[in-house]
Formats: sequence, C-alpha cells, structure tokens
Amino acid sequence: MGEIRGIRIGDVARIKHGFAFDGQFFFDEPSRDVLVTPGNFAIGGGFKLDKPKFYRGPVEDEYVLAPGDVVVTMTDLSKSCDTLGFSALIPPVEGCRFLHNQRIGRVEVSRRDLIDERYLYWLMRGPEYRAEILAGATGTTVRHTAPGRIESFRFTAPPLTQQRAIAHILGTLDDKIELNRRMNETLEAMARALFKSWFVDFDPVRAKAEGRQPIGMDAETAKLFPSEFEQSELGEIPKGVAGSSTRRSR
Repeated sequence: MGEIRGIRIGDVARIKHGFAFDGQFFFDEPSRDVLVTPGNFAIGGGFKLDKPKFYRGPVEDEYVLAPGDVVVTMTDLSKSCDTLGFSALIPPVEGCRFLHNQRIGRVEVSRRDLIDERYLYWLMRGPEYRAEILAGATGTTVRHTAPGRIESFRFTAPPLTQQRAIAHILGTLDDKIELNRRMNETLEAMARALFKSWFVDFDPVRAKAEGRQPIGMDAETAKLFPSEFEQSELGEIPKGVAGSSTRRSR
C-alpha cells in the first residue's frame, strides 16, 4: 500500500481512558505497582520515571500497561503546558508494573495494515500534532485535551515499510540520546562524590596522615595534599589551608 493522505488518528487507533484509582492506596514508598501520571512525560514526549507514585490497592488486568505500550497525557499542570498531548512508551522495568491511570490515554492501534504503532508514537511527538492539540486545549491553570480531540488529528503517512524504517531510525537516535544523558548523570554523580571525598571529608589527607596511599589517586596528585590536620575556628582542617586562605584574602 502506498502513501495515505488525510487520515485521522481515530481511523487507525483508539485513545482509551485510564482508571480513577482509589487515592487511599497511593504511597510514596516503593512497591511493585506504579501509577502513570502526567509527571511521567518528558518535555517533548517520552517517558521519565521521576518521583513515581506507587499504588497498593486492587488492580484489574485491563488497566495494567505492558512494556512498549504507547500512552499520551491528557492533562498538563505546568505554566507553559510543556507535555500536553505528547506520547510516551512504557519502559521495561524489572519488578515494576505500570498502571493505566486516569487522564492518561492508551493508544490502541486498530489498523496495523495502515499504520505502524511506533511511527504513530513519533507522529504524536511532532510539531504539527502538538500545535493542534494546544489549539484545542481547554482550561486555564490546568490544561486538558480529550480522546476525541486527539483522534481528530489528520495526517499523511508514507507506506508501512517506510513508516517502520523512520520509526527505527528515530528510536535508535532516541536510545543514544538517553544513553548520553545517563552517562552525563553518572559523570556528574562521580564528580560530586570526588569533590566531597577530597574537599569536604578530606579523605586523601586522612589517608596520608595514617601512612596510607590515598585510594584511586596517583603519587603525583597525592603530593598536592598535606599529610596532617590542624585546628581552626571551623574545626579540624588540612594543615596549611587556613594560612593559604588568609594570604589570598589580604
């Protein structure tokens, strides 16, 4: 089949409402079940697992999301309406079960002969779709959209083989971006830990004072640290630090 023109999302998929889970079973402490909320959507689309909301009540199988399911947020509490209408993919997380919460739509593809699910996911992160969703949003402080509004969006799509190729390329790029983000987070955490070890806890100085080689440090770097402490108004500090600070301030 060739290119399809003027087709609506509703012609190839259904946006299904989530369930209003009972608030008395909401918890901040970790458990297996995690409620998918608008807060799980990143700016520009995609899934994030920041500050998860856990659930410890009864759950019907109908409202359990599977890894790879496409979901869309239909409520946005941010001032600039950063995430309204954007899509996300449910990630595979070991020991975790994601629940289809209210104000979250699950995208259920009905015409797989016309549309690739992953291509539709990327379409729902695109600028034209986003502009139409914002134009039809309701509310002031809290903005809303609805399944019918999402399903009414018209688009043109290439043949299925090209859809799959496009979705694969975009998915690969997205995976690389996510990997780089995680690497940056790891490097930042390592830098913070190193700073604390060297300049807050003074681990290299303590090691030298005890006659040990500082862990993870070569001899040349270790020479830069004193090997004893002295008392100051701030308490125990590496010897010479107070004097150096005083000289610089004059």
